[in-house]
Amino acid sequence: MAEIEVTMTELKRSLGDLVNRAAYGREWVVLVAHGRPKAAIVPIEDLEELRRLRRGETPARRVTRLEDLDALRERIRRRWEAEGVEPVDSADVIREMREERADELARVR
Repeated sequence: MAEIEVTMTELKRSLGDLVNRAAYGREWVVLVAHGRPKAAIVPIEDLEELRRLRRGETPARRVTRLEDLDALRERIRRRWEAEGVEPVDSADVIREMREERADELARVR
């Protein structure tokens, strides 16, 4: 990720361009006054990540969410089993689709 420093004078001259650099170029624009960083213009995705961190959603909590998803997958599997439905693993389905696609491409060559 690129990071640039911009003086307040430069900010006044090219605010729109700097906002676009952050929004579309994913650059951090650090605003400097009297040689010291004062604030920044950052992509909205980075601000959202900072907000999640402020709320305490650390990567460890994301792992917990993945564990919750694993528990949900297990509940679905048990229910399918109780109802006599053949469980399907999406990873297996994707793997089969990739193999079929590779076979198709091999026949084309």
